[in-house]
Amino acid sequence: MCREIFHKMLKINDLRAFSGSFLGGRLALTVVAALFFVCCGKDSRDGARTGADHLNGAPLCSDSVRFSPSDYAGLFRMGVSCGQSLAEIRSFVGRDTLVKRFVLAGPAFVADTANLRRLSAGREWAGAVVVPVPVRRAVVLSSAQLGFMERLGVQGRIVGVGEGKYVVDSALAARVIAGEIVEVGNGPQVSLEKVLALKPDLVMTFATGGAYDDYERLSTLDIPLMLTSEWQEDSPLAKFEWIKLFAKLFGAEAFADSVYKQTISSTLASLPASDDAGGVREGAAPPRVIAGMAYGGVWYAPGGRSYTASLIRLAGGSYLWDSDTTREMKLSLEEVFAVADSADVWVNPGIYGTPEDILAAEPRLSRIRAFKEKRVCQNDARKSAGGGNDFYESAVAHPVELVKNLRDCLHAGILGESGQKPEPSPYRWYRNIYN
Repeated sequence: MCREIFHKMLKINDLRAFSGSFLGGRLALTVVAALFFVCCGKDSRDGARTGADHLNGAPLCSDSVRFSPSDYAGLFRMGVSCGQSLAEIRSFVGRDTLVKRFVLAGPAFVADTANLRRLSAGREWAGAVVVPVPVRRAVVLSSAQLGFMERLGVQGRIVGVGEGKYVVDSALAARVIAGEIVEVGNGPQVSLEKVLALKPDLVMTFATGGAYDDYERLSTLDIPLMLTSEWQEDSPLAKFEWIKLFAKLFGAEAFADSVYKQTISSTLASLPASDDAGGVREGAAPPRVIAGMAYGGVWYAPGGRSYTASLIRLAGGSYLWDSDTTREMKLSLEEVFAVADSADVWVNPGIYGTPEDILAAEPRLSRIRAFKEKRVCQNDARKSAGGGNDFYESAVAHPVELVKNLRDCLHAGILGESGQKPEPSPYRWYRNIYN
């Protein structure tokens, strides 16, 4: 319409004469040009906006993402935009923070390739990975991912794992042996051909920033790939909250919601304190705990803001380095020996499962009081034949049992106090290495 008006003005035989009596020639042309840009510029913007709000005749959605608040987790969040479920996951990969975004979409959304372009949830979602939900076929390359699927009862959807020898769950391990679940390898050895042949809806893995990461190679496949970072969360409850994401992926939201609420309630109710800080009831002295192991003369210990420190607090222990504000510490043996006599229990002595192994690695550790008094708790009570540790598989999805298990080890400590070994349990990860 603007152009039509302008064209009519140009058809006036003597535009200069027409405008001269009002403004003068040059000024008249300037005013006409300004009117053109004001008028036509508005039409142009309106046209652009109209085009932006439609794609191939279908309206675009301009809803912003509405994220649900997390209770404990800090590395994933879920939201909704334009009726579609979205997920955002952060992973610490070496010194970098990797942010990946996902659209968790039903079959109708996935079938129309234009839908992702219609989803206008900000430019940062333009490269989001579309994951068809519920996922029916999954390649699962992390132990914790197996644990969450087992807890939700959707382990039947697993079609591929990294290496079967590390799978602790007996039913899953049997399916690997029977060939029902394919071993695709890990890290540099992952077979892209085997992954493709399985035709999965989703491949799940993780990244550390090390040489054995496989996500860059897997990302070259035309298959949805998700990195999960629950293992980098700093508390058992933060890790467990990831069950919400797995529930959405596998269509088990109703069941997971009930399990989540009951688990959190039971965990907090079982605390030996009136709050969730991990203190003990008035009049009871919490066992003082040391953690970590020495390698090459350096003691590597969890920091005060680490997952292990949080677990010790939940189990009613008093961590020796609780006031530390990091996730990881490096100490000299002299620094450790200076405070070790005040610790009642030693937790997580590295990779070592017997007193002999510890002394073979570092003979000087015989001087630690908890070692001399036979109060050393290790988390390897349940392992697969190939060396897989269930602490990294099912414990993540069972925080109530995990907290109780460590509490029993911290407070009983040695065989002589109870007179008998702990009762067998399918959910037992911690044991005293002297038992």
